[in-house]
Amino acid sequence: MDYEINLGKTLKELRHHQGLTQKELGEKLDLTHQAYSRYETGNRLPDLAMACRIASYYHITLDQLVCQGLHPDPGKIDPFATLPDGYRQLLEDYHKLPVRSQESLLEYLEFLKYKEKRKKESVR
Repeated sequence: MDYEINLGKTLKELRHHQGLTQKELGEKLDLTHQAYSRYETGNRLPDLAMACRIASYYHITLDQLVCQGLHPDPGKIDPFATLPDGYRQLLEDYHKLPVRSQESLLEYLEFLKYKEKRKKESVR
């Protein structure tokens, strides 16, 4: 099994899923974008501590990161597969809504956050 290729593909997919550049992700992981780029291209493997940090950042297992990838069955791609059940269900439900309903839900979420912030400020 060619772990470097699987690792690079998995890293690239995870980064794209979050909409980050290599530079942005490198900053989050305290790496240069060049070092992170080498991981994605398979020119270099992260050491175990860095691999653990990357897996932890994405909330996946080391096995998913290094060996099996995110989608062991290429015919069945689930971008939410690595999320805990509650989060996965929330995202699946959100993506089933029409765009206007998604926007309304996000507006309501902002309202709830504002309301909670006000509640905390009034307790002080």
